[in-house]
Amino acid sequence: MTAAEFSSFEHSIVGITYMVIGISGTLLSLLVALTFIREKGLFKYGRAWLHISLAIANVGVVGAFPFSGSSSFSGRWLYGSGMCTFYGFIGMFFGIAAIGNVFALCVERYLVSKKKDSVDKVSNQFYWMITALVWINAFFWGIMPALGWTSYDIEPSGTSCTIKWQNYDSGYPSFMAMLSLTCFLIPLPVALICLILSGTDKITEDKEEKTYFREDQLRSTCTFLLILALIGWGPYCFICIWALFADTTQVSMLAAVIPPLAAKTMVLLYPVAYCQGNKRFKNAFLGMFIFNESPKQQ
Repeated sequence: MTAAEFSSFEHSIVGITYMVIGISGTLLSLLVALTFIREKGLFKYGRAWLHISLAIANVGVVGAFPFSGSSSFSGRWLYGSGMCTFYGFIGMFFGIAAIGNVFALCVERYLVSKKKDSVDKVSNQFYWMITALVWINAFFWGIMPALGWTSYDIEPSGTSCTIKWQNYDSGYPSFMAMLSLTCFLIPLPVALICLILSGTDKITEDKEEKTYFREDQLRSTCTFLLILALIGWGPYCFICIWALFADTTQVSMLAAVIPPLAAKTMVLLYPVAYCQGNKRFKNAFLGMFIFNESPKQQ
């Protein structure tokens, strides 16, 4: 399989897509983080740390677009094997961190709604611990292929790099099995159960209540984020696991380029999850584009 399977025009379309998604996704994710930093009154209970952590992870997911974008315009990877490994590490590290933050937010919903008093007693330690756990876990799975537990390589598209799922080495099956188990198969049902059990508080309509995320709004927002994470990272999970059971040497370039673009495209929709959940966040977020004063009351 060679890069010639895509014409120059098709490679250019992929390159433009990488650039548009990269620039837009980076800007939108930074604005989400900035909105949470500025609007400290968005939460009556809990903290914004995990939401900011998720936004930073999403910046990393799309932020390496100059490498894949410029390579797509050329029709081949331009930056050598060392940078290929680094690019693969960045994608794995921030991707696992993004997914982990979404799962952590679902667990946080249950703990804050059902175990509020316990969380309040150790609030700062709780958020530091869960955020650190997400990033340490992501670093572990990101660095392992660079250290020899499977490897990173140029994707079949020829213009970006990821874990070597095609013509993989002997370490790939064990790596993929453990990665799937610890980062998806166990956390996903736990996240779903936490969302289901978290329930909602009684909704009131006084003016003060409208200035922050209610529990039901946070629950719907986390559900939206979880759906986006599953849609965005589902194609990557499918093709990496499929490689364990089928011959992937004849996978087309189009099929190979869909997973990275799907993961990056979903980043553009994360702000929608927050904007649909809370009017104050939406006004503050949109106000960033015209440099308005952030709204204090809605």
